Amino acid sequence: MPIDVDRTLRILIVDDDAVDRRICRRALVHLEPTPVFLEAQTAGEAEKRLREQPIDCVLLDFRLPDMDGLELLGRINGYPIEHRVPVVMITGADDVSVAVEAMRHGASNYVVKDNDGRYQTLMPTIVQHALRERELHLAGWRDEQALERYRIDLSELAQRLMSTEKTTTRQLAQMLHDQLGQTLAAIRLGFDAITASCRATAAANAHQEAANAQRQAARLSELIDRAVREVRQVLVTLRPPLLDEQGLLAALDNELRAHPLARENVELRLEPAIAIARARWAPDVEYAAFMIAREAIANALRHADPGCVRISLDGDDRSLRLSVADDGSGIVFGVSRPGHLGIVGMRERALAIGADFVLESIPGKGTTARLEWRAA
Repeated sequence: MPIDVDRTLRILIVDDDAVDRRICRRALVHLEPTPVFLEAQTAGEAEKRLREQPIDCVLLDFRLPDMDGLELLGRINGYPIEHRVPVVMITGADDVSVAVEAMRHGASNYVVKDNDGRYQTLMPTIVQHALRERELHLAGWRDEQALERYRIDLSELAQRLMSTEKTTTRQLAQMLHDQLGQTLAAIRLGFDAITASCRATAAANAHQEAANAQRQAARLSELIDRAVREVRQVLVTLRPPLLDEQGLLAALDNELRAHPLARENVELRLEPAIAIARARWAPDVEYAAFMIAREAIANALRHADPGCVRISLDGDDRSLRLSVADDGSGIVFGVSRPGHLGIVGMRERALAIGADFVLESIPGKGTTARLEWRAA
């Protein structure tokens, strides 16, 4: 990454020898951007300089009056990464081992002062390399921060969407129960009364018209019963039975017992750990875990032709581990297939509660969906 040549370059020279400080200034005077030199004779003075204003690079002598350069290097590298400064360690010819130790402790580079002064010609290149390395590290850190902010924003969005989904489905379920469900119940009662009256009339008169009316009534009765069943199924889909009242384990058990896609040749097995018989988690965690399990079970039954679907549940009041494993046909990743949007939904639900979600599959040997949540 190129260095901005339109600004001043601030270099702090930390050395208690005035001659060595002057040599450093002379060696670096032609750097771009134009350098401004600040000086410190002790580690304490250097730290004061670093607190007072931004510094772009530190040239640090190993031997200082109040502490050695390695200790000051450690303090500088303890700053937050956005305020950390590249450090070039300067040592004498008899301190080469110190230079190696400095690199291990995070120095950007080092310079060994030789007697004939050749190190002065190397110093500009070494400092420029340290500055560019710093810019690269900063750019990488900024990218990581941006990615983390994106993940947090995405998690918060997923949480809001899941909360909205819960509220909307709860309201819709309540409307179906209180309005359409009650209307169907009233129709059922009224129709049963009319049917009873028709039977009495038919028994008394034995007319052909009455017999036809009875057949039509029987057909209408079947349609009413079907509508009632369908409304009940929609209510089950929208509002997981038992989840709020009795918790995740009871809701999963009920889901398997009454699953609309269950078949006689497929075993649906719930395997909870003994310790969680009465465990409860936060409502959002239980809801997300239940919906992920429901989606994984439905995907297996619809698309994988399994012989067994096994649901495992474990954890404690601060953690939850859920897995849904089947022995079906498996998934070929990277190939669009039915149910792939459901997989995206499972990942988003896990993200919304800060959980890890992993989907593993071997074609021909089955698929396992795993959710692991820990309280923050």
